Amino acid sequence: MTEKLPSIDEWIEEQDFETTAEIKVPEKLIDQVIGQDKAVEIIKKAAQQKRHVMLIGDPGTGKSMMARAMTEFLPKEELEDILVYPNPEDPNTPLIRVVPAGKGKEIVRQKKLEARKKSEQQSSFILSLSFLIIITSIFYAVVSKHLEYALFGLFAGILIYAFLARGAMSPNRIELQNTPKLLVGHEKDDKPPFVDATAAHSGALLGDVRHDPFQSAGLETPPHQLVEAGAIHRAHKGVLYIDEINTLSLQSQQHLLTAIQ
Repeated sequence: MTEKLPSIDEWIEEQDFETTAEIKVPEKLIDQVIGQDKAVEIIKKAAQQKRHVMLIGDPGTGKSMMARAMTEFLPKEELEDILVYPNPEDPNTPLIRVVPAGKGKEIVRQKKLEARKKSEQQSSFILSLSFLIIITSIFYAVVSKHLEYALFGLFAGILIYAFLARGAMSPNRIELQNTPKLLVGHEKDDKPPFVDATAAHSGALLGDVRHDPFQSAGLETPPHQLVEAGAIHRAHKGVLYIDEINTLSLQSQQHLLTAIQ
């Protein structure tokens, strides 16, 4: 026999609060989900076992809310930073390094300091070389009484300094060449990430390589600096959420399946 439910007015009279502001909202997001006990249980188990979950339901049933709540059960101690390093043997195949969360920024900062120190040393050498050329040319011009030597030396010194110190060996370029790129970074106290990749194209989902307008003459951007993280990388050790997965192209679905296996 079905239990008869009280009317709304009777139920309200039985409550001991005046307004909804007095109702205590659970701190954990998963405890705010109502009427989806089975799904909540599955979400908790999937987080503990680090499994993938497919949620099927009408809009408003709490799919994205439960996916976001899944991060509450993931250990933040396992978060990692991802760095991209230049590869001396094959520049077009950068090297990837994974370090504990918070270490990535520290490594990049240290490498930048080393690169700046190196660039300062090279700049001093180039400046000294330019001055030596100019002074030598002036000396020969005075000795030989040919002023064109001085003009030629002055022009050569300025040209060498401009090309090396402000071009191929400029401080900014040396820093880019010798500093790893922080592809994915976290702070030590960050919570596991939740990344909503709904309607993302392949590049935004799986990562990409930026186009470099300067591809020659020593002005090109180092290849490891062109690597861009995708949603799947930014969600590393967290939750990657894709709503309406059927809107992805078949090729993107195949690439995604390969990446998460």
